[in-house]
Amino acid sequence: MPKMPFPGRGPMPTARARPVVAAPLAGLKPAFADRNDGYVRIVTLKPGEVTREIAEFLADPDVMEGWNAPRRSMSLEAFRAYAASFDNIRRNLMAIRLKQDNRPVGLIVLNIDHRHKTGAWHMCIGKAEDRGRRIGVSAGTLAVRHAFEDRKLEKLSFELLERNANAIAIVENYGLKLEGVLRQHRIDAVTGERLDQRVYGMTAQEYRTAIEALKAMLPPFDGPGLTPPAA
Repeated sequence: MPKMPFPGRGPMPTARARPVVAAPLAGLKPAFADRNDGYVRIVTLKPGEVTREIAEFLADPDVMEGWNAPRRSMSLEAFRAYAASFDNIRRNLMAIRLKQDNRPVGLIVLNIDHRHKTGAWHMCIGKAEDRGRRIGVSAGTLAVRHAFEDRKLEKLSFELLERNANAIAIVENYGLKLEGVLRQHRIDAVTGERLDQRVYGMTAQEYRTAIEALKAMLPPFDGPGLTPPAA
């Protein structure tokens, strides 16, 4: 709302005009991601590629506890509609697949604010038997590299519940730094208890420094990267 003038004081001084920033989404089109390290692959999940196995990921109580959502079973049609809701510009949904046989093992959501060149990232491994096999570490490393190298982001963040010790350990392994704790910020979807939430972040400069220090030990970062949708 504009500031109102005060009676008897004359006109308010005119604020110095600021340059107009071009609309950040102008000219942007959907882009599909495909990256692998030889063990794990992260690839944009298209509605037609959703299988019943993928649709059942969100029915796993451990997954939904990590995302603080009530356990629910989604039909194949409902999950395909969910996948179709991602525009692959601002909201991106990727499947985590094993490189050897392309079997789906998890999901990654990357939300991008193009105006500020920031991204918020979430990840889950769909089944208990696939956890503890370094799939999460590999997929997370690919996701971080994809965000900075393919999407050209300048800041990446990850928010997770204080109780999620496994996710905290993985995120800290990526080099994201704890930026703060939002006290009693979420409500437990099952118990109604108020929960603390941690906020981790990494800047592009911090990413470049980490990559330079670890480049001799980094796994491959292969694949086409970003491709436009088929005509």
